[in-house]
Amino acid sequence: MSTRKRLFYLIIIFLTFLDILFLGYVVFFPVSSTLRYSVVAFDLIVCIILWIEFIYSYRHSKSKKKYLKDNSLSILGMFPIDFIFLRALRLVKLVQLIKLYVLARETTGNISKFLKHTLLDKIIFIAILFIFIVTVSIRLLDPNINDIPTAIWFIVVSMTSTGYGDIVPVTHSGRLIGIIAMIGGILIFATITAAISTIYMSKISRYHHDELESKIDDLTGEVERLNRKIDELKKE
Repeated sequence: MSTRKRLFYLIIIFLTFLDILFLGYVVFFPVSSTLRYSVVAFDLIVCIILWIEFIYSYRHSKSKKKYLKDNSLSILGMFPIDFIFLRALRLVKLVQLIKLYVLARETTGNISKFLKHTLLDKIIFIAILFIFIVTVSIRLLDPNINDIPTAIWFIVVSMTSTGYGDIVPVTHSGRLIGIIAMIGGILIFATITAAISTIYMSKISRYHHDELESKIDDLTGEVERLNRKIDELKKE
């Protein structure tokens, strides 16, 4: 990838990150109509840029069918629609952009293997989908949680096992969803930790394996030298 193209991807990554921050702020905090309009306009511009990048990459892809399959989720995240699940999918697009930039660099072979083995983009998508399902469920089933931002706050707090206690479900269905959120959070974070730990353990194993092979080669060379020395002594 050329320097200009890497710079282009860096700019898109930065704009997408800002867009996610602005959208999150508008969702969770009360803002003026002017600021909301500015965020919506900025979001529209970012979506247009993302579509331009998508069309360009699609036209230059070797297998267009595979490209559409691999980017089907991020396509949903590029629509400037005021729907929290679609906006959350913008995170998947951000991860894919970072992955594209990282994999394109010439000196990132280890990072490429890291992303390939950990499947972090897929894990993030599963986490977003899980949060969306339990958030909508508890919003619909528990009267004590009467808006989406409050539902998201409760679910995230439950998933991370923080338990502030400021928001409490009052129905059995709500409590059941809270339990599911806790178990799901433990599984998601455990999966991420296990994936990353596996990579580092494999690196340690490869290091010890290479070190052992080096010692074996040294011993083999020493044995060969001793054999040659013995042969020379026999000839004398």
